Amino acid sequence: MPKIVDRDARCEELTRAAIDAIAEYGLESVKLSDVARAAGVTTGTVGYYFRDKEELLIETLNTLARDILKRLQKLDPITPASLQIYLPLTPKLMKHWKVWLAYAGAAPSSPKLSKAYRAFYADIEALYATILDEKDPEVVRQRAGTIIAALDGIGLCAALQPKLWPAERQIQAYDTLVAPLMKKGDHQEDTP
Repeated sequence: MPKIVDRDARCEELTRAAIDAIAEYGLESVKLSDVARAAGVTTGTVGYYFRDKEELLIETLNTLARDILKRLQKLDPITPASLQIYLPLTPKLMKHWKVWLAYAGAAPSSPKLSKAYRAFYADIEALYATILDEKDPEVVRQRAGTIIAALDGIGLCAALQPKLWPAERQIQAYDTLVAPLMKKGDHQEDTP
């Protein structure tokens, strides 16, 4: 009797292996055989679950995005300090950030990756909007976007220069850039 495999679980396993392979070889250089080796399966197994490398890469990006959203959604309540979990403060999160940045570099020239990125940022902006102490929808949208930009900037600096951006410096930058945006009335009105 053939072994019954949970398709979703196997796809999840393969995308997690792809994260490891991308971290090691880079997004452009990674091959399906690298992912198969990281997962401990054959290349044919990877091909059975994903039509091609592009489909696997898009689903891997979606896995990374889901991980971020799940971590944030588990926070109860979400406080200014709790958003620090988005930063690359641990070796595992640093690996995810390096892979995330590889995708960021590829997204502008790939309509499918760009679409997946936009969907994630819309979800994350909507989540941040729920925690802001503000009623004006335009202010909420601007603040949520600014929080994302600040967190991405800190993460980028830390991933590119980890020795210059240890956890303490990331948290200090977070406290300076992000925490004030979480408070009502801290935004400045545009002046003519």
